[in-house]
Amino acid sequence: MRLRCMVAAGAAVLALAAVSGCGGSGEGGGVPADGDGQSAGSGGRLMDGGTDGHRPQAATMADIETFVSQRTTCTDLHMEDKDSEHEDDPEAVGVGKLWGIKERGVCWGDDRNGVTLMSVDDMKSFQTQAKKREQDGWYLLGEDFVVTGGSTTRGDLKGSGILAFVCDPEDPIPSGYKKEKALVDGCTLTDFIS
Repeated sequence: MRLRCMVAAGAAVLALAAVSGCGGSGEGGGVPADGDGQSAGSGGRLMDGGTDGHRPQAATMADIETFVSQRTTCTDLHMEDKDSEHEDDPEAVGVGKLWGIKERGVCWGDDRNGVTLMSVDDMKSFQTQAKKREQDGWYLLGEDFVVTGGSTTRGDLKGSGILAFVCDPEDPIPSGYKKEKALVDGCTLTDFIS
């Protein structure tokens, strides 16, 4: 009987701790919440992943820039439908139905390497085209956006909730890392970002 009372008291303490840990705009100085525990970006929702198994979401280019800038350097953002060096390639990564990209922009990291931000409205199309490129781990995917960048940017984005897109069976993912089925056969999403 005494053990049952102790278990009930412990459960009540845990429930109270969970409720008091929720975000809100109380006197505790916490960040105001929008009701879902998500922070709002300019014009859209920005949600970090990693804690609940979902990848982060960013509805607008400003939200993607904010997500990246909170973790690494992203300066001088400018919009580019395609890289200028691939302007004439009809299958190059670019805005449009083929890749499922709604908007594409480029900013600069600390190492002066380009960081590409892509707002994606058809992730299956994106993954289908990315698989053809055979650039394993190059594309870092959120729920509705993709980021690419140099080694410094990639290192800074580890642990942010975005996952690397990997399709090469010859390049195994080490044990202990997340392995999530991608939208195209033979590919995996992983938090192993090298």
